[in-house]
Amino acid sequence: MNKVHLSNEFALVLQQVDEAGGEDFVTLADTLQVERSRLVHIVTSLRNKGLVVLSQSSPTEMWIRVTTKGRRLTHYIWPESTSLHAS
Repeated sequence: MNKVHLSNEFALVLQQVDEAGGEDFVTLADTLQVERSRLVHIVTSLRNKGLVVLSQSSPTEMWIRVTTKGRRLTHYIWPESTSLHAS
């Protein structure tokens, strides 16, 4: 696996989105109790690394999903999360 450097905060955002199967931006900020401006920075960085994709689900809602690369990284960091998706 190519090296991807993530802080704990970035990794937790990636894990939350992966476990949820995707998440809207506002709900993600509320769930993680992260300032929205900070979350914009984190999600933009994760997108630039190819770990998440963004799509506009409505004029006021942004949906975040983990890419295959992001899912592989999440399962590498937290192997136990693989079994969560199997259930």
